[in-house]
Amino acid sequence: MLRKLLWTGLYAGLAAGATLAARRTASAIWRVATGEAPPAKR
Repeated sequence: MLRKLLWTGLYAGLAAGATLAARRTASAIWRVATGEAPPAKR
């Protein structure tokens, strides 16, 4: 049971990190391509 919880925590942490990295990268590309800030999330 403990191994399953550790695995779930590790997997969730990596997924969150990948999401943040992808968002940061997409924002940087948008700024370079258009010269303006990316659209705001509503």
